[in-house]
Amino acid sequence: MKPENHKWITLIDLLIYGILAGMVLYALLRPLHYTLQMSIVAVSAVIASVLIWTGGRSNDKPQVEREAVAKIVLLDDDGERVKEWYVKGETSVLIGKNTQRGEVDIDLSDCEYASLVSSEHAVLNRVGDQWFIEDADSHSGTGIRKAGRSEANRLVVEEPVEIGTGDMIFIANTRLLVK
Repeated sequence: MKPENHKWITLIDLLIYGILAGMVLYALLRPLHYTLQMSIVAVSAVIASVLIWTGGRSNDKPQVEREAVAKIVLLDDDGERVKEWYVKGETSVLIGKNTQRGEVDIDLSDCEYASLVSSEHAVLNRVGDQWFIEDADSHSGTGIRKAGRSEANRLVVEEPVEIGTGDMIFIANTRLLVK
């Protein structure tokens, strides 16, 4: 959390506690109806207890830092490793098939479903510590299944999707595991 955000959160917390203390003092010092006064005190006590118990913060879970992407692993139909490409330190990685016109970084021309893989099928791009994948207008499409999920989603052409370790990339019917 940035230090300037922390200052504002502390200031807001103090403001809430001040308002609660004011409500309690008002209820105890103003001779109105006893039931109304005690209700204000009880509600204030519950709100203060919840704020203290949660630390005055929302219940948003902190984002778990994922491991840095180091390699892409080609898997066969049985889930066995066939080939690996190290991408650590790279900024852009082209996935497809080598042709006379040009070479790709991850060559799938010798995989089982090579006939379904376009010459320039998908692109992995790194921005800072994050990796993104884009479908490069391939014929048979690119999919992604996030780590821990059961459903795969087809990518929209030229719309980057963040990937991380444990994600499965589908290039046509070819499976690539992000490690």
